[in-house]
Amino acid sequence: MTDDERTADEQPIAANPASHPGRLGLSPNLWRLAAVIAIAQFSTSLWKWEFSLFLEGTLLFEPWQLGVVFSVATLTGLLASGFAGYIADFIGRRWTIALGFIPVTIGLLTLSYFPIWPIVPIQYGLVWFGMSTARLMARAMPADEIAADDGRNPARRLMMVMMPLWFVDAFGPLTGTFLISIGFQSGDLHLIGAFASILSFVSAIILINESLGSEVIKKARAGPKIAFRSLGREFWLLTFGMLGMYFCWTATTPYLGNISVGGWNVDTITYGLTWSLFSLTAALAMYPLSTFADRNLKRALLTGVIGNGFIMIWFSIGSGALMMYILNFFWAFPFILWIGAERSIIVLAVSEDTKGRALGTYDLLMGVLAMCGQLFGALIWELTDSLRVVYFIAGIGMFLSSILLFAVLTHVHPPNNQNRHDKV
Repeated sequence: MTDDERTADEQPIAANPASHPGRLGLSPNLWRLAAVIAIAQFSTSLWKWEFSLFLEGTLLFEPWQLGVVFSVATLTGLLASGFAGYIADFIGRRWTIALGFIPVTIGLLTLSYFPIWPIVPIQYGLVWFGMSTARLMARAMPADEIAADDGRNPARRLMMVMMPLWFVDAFGPLTGTFLISIGFQSGDLHLIGAFASILSFVSAIILINESLGSEVIKKARAGPKIAFRSLGREFWLLTFGMLGMYFCWTATTPYLGNISVGGWNVDTITYGLTWSLFSLTAALAMYPLSTFADRNLKRALLTGVIGNGFIMIWFSIGSGALMMYILNFFWAFPFILWIGAERSIIVLAVSEDTKGRALGTYDLLMGVLAMCGQLFGALIWELTDSLRVVYFIAGIGMFLSSILLFAVLTHVHPPNNQNRHDKV
């Protein structure tokens, strides 16, 4: 390869005409990124849906031990968010995302053979570290193209990259429930996930092109190493407004399997199927909901937060398999609106050379809060012996947090650059 050819190959994908939005609003490189993230998702979706049940039922962990496992994982996710966003702005997205799959593989291999206390928190933490790195880059790469394309349709691009992931997230529990029904154990699922993670590493190196231009990397290197002061007023306002939502969310969702099987009286297989229904609905609704979100990001974010509050209350009072299917179907809609609008506002609020660090900083701060939320949820569960109480408190908390978020969003003004004539 000549120097000229090498230079052309290393140009940022956003500078290439092939990077312009194509089918469903994604460039060819983003579709390849989506494929890699989908493969990686299978390495966790195969077993994650029943992980809390595995800890409680097979390993006989107490609620406080579950809280420690999820909190340690959140801590490693914090480290990933802090370091990955920083490193990716300096060395590029492609190698950062590929290297993230190494700790996932190590964590799953050891978890499949040595699932014992107190090693399990470390093993799960390694998995969370690697997946947090990969998912952060899955948001940073679309952000690079959004910045190079005048910020058009941010929610659509950020969410459509994740659409194959959600199809796989629906397929993973289906596969997992089938394997368990024919005699496979949780450790077998972890081992299969490790091999999928190895495949993700190879695929990332082969399929993904770098999205961050050399000039942007130079600008990032010349700027402040710690980006707190350069992220801007609107970024910090949004962060403040979302604190309550994240605390309530993380106080409940790690224990979703436990309330479904224990509180709602559904069996493990049914729980896995309802998880698949949620993910499949999210995947199918992602394009129309992201288009809706792009029309008014602030309205979409508020709708998502309030909708999730209703879902938490529903979890606290419902029961039975049929209602769980209905609940998981409707849950997908506010979830997609929340995630799509939130990430879009972050991307639009900061400069092009700090997008990776902005996403990483946001995940870092919310991860710190998540550790508190997970331990709070475990504590309330321990004291009341009821996860329904935990979910009810979280639902009320989300409603209250939406009031603060509404006040904050009046001072946040993301640009509206939706192009309704993009090729579908």
